[in-house]
Amino acid sequence: MTHRLTEWNVPNRVLFGRGAAEEIGSYFDQFDAERALIVTDEGVRNAGVLKPIFDSIESAGKDYAIFDGVQPDPTDTVVHEAADAYDDADADLVLGIGGGSSLDTAKAASIVATNGGHILDYKGSGTVPHATPPSIYIPTTSGTGSEVGHWCIVKDSETNVKEEIGDVKLLADLALIDPDLTASVPPAVKSATGMDVLTHAVEAYVSIKAQSQTSAIALDSIEKVGNNLTRAVEYRNGDVTALTAMARASMQAGMAFNGAGLGAVHALSHQIGGQFGVPHGLANAILLPYVMEYNLPQVPQKFCEIAEALGEPIDRNSRVQLEAFKAIRAVRELGDSVHIPNTLAATAAERNAIPELAEQALEDGSLTGNPRITDQDDMEQILERAFDGVLEYKSRL
Repeated sequence: MTHRLTEWNVPNRVLFGRGAAEEIGSYFDQFDAERALIVTDEGVRNAGVLKPIFDSIESAGKDYAIFDGVQPDPTDTVVHEAADAYDDADADLVLGIGGGSSLDTAKAASIVATNGGHILDYKGSGTVPHATPPSIYIPTTSGTGSEVGHWCIVKDSETNVKEEIGDVKLLADLALIDPDLTASVPPAVKSATGMDVLTHAVEAYVSIKAQSQTSAIALDSIEKVGNNLTRAVEYRNGDVTALTAMARASMQAGMAFNGAGLGAVHALSHQIGGQFGVPHGLANAILLPYVMEYNLPQVPQKFCEIAEALGEPIDRNSRVQLEAFKAIRAVRELGDSVHIPNTLAATAAERNAIPELAEQALEDGSLTGNPRITDQDDMEQILERAFDGVLEYKSRL
């Protein structure tokens, strides 16, 4: 008899709450650390977000060096620059602070720091032979959930293809989530990263690899995004309650997809981001309704549950396939409320690249969780509809 085995990996320790960043210095001794390399980007550094972290480290009598060369969609080149900075600083702890790109760079640099070689030698799953340095990951956006994950994405600087690297050795020794660090994020970034949270949660919920625990926190994350994203975006520094809920939703969605995997949205968005520099959260936000319509025939009941989590009334006496379209309507309306474009034509993506993007997406590891089997024609059709802005849900409801 063949048994289906499941695996779920999350950090052993998570510190969550307002003011958590002020506690970071107290954790250095627990990791026998004296000097951290802070991996971040210039925007985060210049925004003053790091001051409470600097103060806490200094108050604990510890030291730090800073690498602020992180770029969106980090390349192998940037990763090696960060790894060199770790060696030059004689650091003994990696401290990643920022959005998903900063945390991915920190994870990837930690691999090179103790394993050597080229970072793309480790693409795939379970390929890192030796332990990485102690690590603390702190998000400044409510988006990727990377702080609680064991994956990182690195773009090949020669091919522009985003490669996935996954290993339990990449789990943070401490994931520290302080909602106050997300307050000053620009509204457009809050919108895209917030919809990224929703994408993670939806794809994890409908994944063929979903587990009871991943589904529970994914659905709760969907509800939190539906109730709080607009308020988190609308106010200049965000609504404190909404920011806290979005930070928790992001963390939960990250935990969910670490066990359940993702799907066709991510398989496609990785290619669009790699080829055209479209921000990851924005690409996900645009693609999500189109992929949902493609997947709907396979998981209509789950879509009804997603719709309910987003506040849509479900008629139990109606056909489940019809009611399931309400999930797509709710996602589109939420995106509209935070000014997400409805089509890929509004981005730098080029329509003539559709065949190539579709072909590359079929090789993306994220696709393994998608509930509906795909082929080249399917992927091309999803992209065509996303460029045209064609959704069927309005005609079905």
